[in-house]
Amino acid sequence: MPKPLKFAIVAVVLLLLGISAQGTAATWRAESTVDPPALKTGSLALLAGGETEHQFAKLSGSELIPGAFTQAPLVISNAGTVDLTYQLDGAVNATASPTAADRALSSVLQLSIYSGMDQEACEADQPLAGERLYAGPLGSTASFAAARVLRAAPAMANEALCIRVSVPSGAPQTASGGKVALKLGFAGQQR
Repeated sequence: MPKPLKFAIVAVVLLLLGISAQGTAATWRAESTVDPPALKTGSLALLAGGETEHQFAKLSGSELIPGAFTQAPLVISNAGTVDLTYQLDGAVNATASPTAADRALSSVLQLSIYSGMDQEACEADQPLAGERLYAGPLGSTASFAAARVLRAAPAMANEALCIRVSVPSGAPQTASGGKVALKLGFAGQQR
């Protein structure tokens, strides 16, 4: 085959390939208008005992002996303008400069938190009643099994809790004389 004919055939093949490649290019475009939902703003305020930091005078001290308990009511409130969920976020002994006895007592203390118990019955050290939210040792990982809901409108929503701290009857002698300053953490989140 003559050389000019080879070049002509190669040129025709390349031209056909170029034309066919240009013919297969496609551009796709789709549009849609979306109406965004209205954004709402509000305030989030979780109060314990009507305060941002509530002191449990009755639940703190050194008067607990093995087999004894103390309990007190606590009202958790939503003082904000949006619904929220809240969760127990740790329960620790916040005694300043804890001694060995304080640490030993903290390690054996049992915490129980119930919802729906009459506040006066809680103050009178009546048996715990209602829905058990937490029962276990103190610790930074203490939490409810599920978050609790507090509505914001039309009036401030609240939930009455009964908090009990108890010392097991088999507490070690090393816990004798220990002090506790119970610190409960609660975390709220917009719902």
